[in-house]
Amino acid sequence: MASVKNNIILNGINTLTGILFPVITFPYAARVLLPDGIGAINFLNSIIGYIVLFTSLGIPMYAVREVAKYRDDKASRDKITIEIFLLSASLCLLGYFIVWVLAEYVPQIHRQASLFYILSLTILFTTIGVNWFYQGIEDFKFITIRAIVIRTMAAAALFIFVHDSSDLLIYGIIIVGSTVGNNFINFIYLRKHIGFSVVSEIELSGIFRHLFPSVKVFVLNIIISLYVQLNPVMLGFMTNDEQVGYYSAGIKITHVAITVITSIGAVLLPRCSTLVSKNDMESFSQIIHKSINTTMAISLPLIVGLLVLAVPITELFCGHEFMPSIPVLYLNAPIIIFMTLSNLMVVQILYPLDKVRISVIGVSAGALINIILNLLFVPELGATGAALSVFFAEIAVFIMLLILGKAFYPFKLSVFVYPKYFFAALIMGLAVYCVTFISHSYLFQVLLGFIVGLITYALLLIVFKDPLILESIKMVSGRICHKTH
Repeated sequence: MASVKNNIILNGINTLTGILFPVITFPYAARVLLPDGIGAINFLNSIIGYIVLFTSLGIPMYAVREVAKYRDDKASRDKITIEIFLLSASLCLLGYFIVWVLAEYVPQIHRQASLFYILSLTILFTTIGVNWFYQGIEDFKFITIRAIVIRTMAAAALFIFVHDSSDLLIYGIIIVGSTVGNNFINFIYLRKHIGFSVVSEIELSGIFRHLFPSVKVFVLNIIISLYVQLNPVMLGFMTNDEQVGYYSAGIKITHVAITVITSIGAVLLPRCSTLVSKNDMESFSQIIHKSINTTMAISLPLIVGLLVLAVPITELFCGHEFMPSIPVLYLNAPIIIFMTLSNLMVVQILYPLDKVRISVIGVSAGALINIILNLLFVPELGATGAALSVFFAEIAVFIMLLILGKAFYPFKLSVFVYPKYFFAALIMGLAVYCVTFISHSYLFQVLLGFIVGLITYALLLIVFKDPLILESIKMVSGRICHKTH
């Protein structure tokens, strides 16, 4: 079994390439396609996201836990994998019926039907990708290598084939390829892990026995999506593609930061599920504490950095046409910490403990607040109104999850109080702010700000003798010494 540390490193590399792809490609795409083009892509992609959500029916999260449970029992694992895959394939067919209905009968979608159909390939590739299987067996090495190769090819395709706003369909193909196109490789590679001889043993009842437990996760996922994917949809119907473009640019920047932190949860879910199934609650508690520590240590400097460098980052990342997205970034940056901690409580604690109902109730509060505030703010404030709605919704979710789940958390509320991280992030922010006065070049401000911020924050944690930074230094120095010898 791969170690948690190696899995986190591999998933970190995978996440880093996932971050580098939009960092490298989005500035180019934004300048070529402009707010209208980016808005159209994100409006339609959000709708596709809902269809994927319905056709997935909570299966990915449920399947990771089930595969992890039977990781060492190959016969049971193979049977469960095939049953879940066949259930997913059945739901995929239903998804494409929904795609056809929307493309033919909804005017806002029908006028861009070709782009909508291209983006709908995500449904097929999500189904055949069985990412949940590779996460369940903790094969993060394969996931990482595959992702790097495909993202590199997609980035090259963008610069070669997309030259102006008329290339929107080509950009749509590249978007699908970069996100789920590599899932085709997953499907082919699956035969090396699965013995398909068990197919003859599969019964209809065996396939649909996974339906009810998946639906429980689906309820949670659909509620979460109400304030994650619904905002671009509501903006698209209530305003225009331009406002969707501004909103998408602002949240894409913060999404990069959130992806860094929540990737830890993707690694730890199968391990947490395995520990709970073995009733090893002491090890479970240790993993959760380390995860919280890491989340706080990473999220606070990211928030401060984004707030201080919001203007130069937006100018570089999106272009001058996207300056109206700066308020979106200001509102989204602070909620990074609430989103990542909420994700930690749901994915790493409540779900492995089979306390999905608590997550559903807590997230429902945030979804309801988001919808109501969108109706109030979006007509007048557009993209900024949608960002304001999410701001209050995420805080509400975090508070509700704390209140409802306190009896099940292997920690006290005081664990969230890390004065050294707050202080180090504040000093780092002041140092980065001073950098912005050195030059008027936005590129210089971002690059030097990142270097100064990273060094300042790391040095302060070393001074404070923070275990996380000391362990990281020890691990890196150990690897260097090992290579030199």
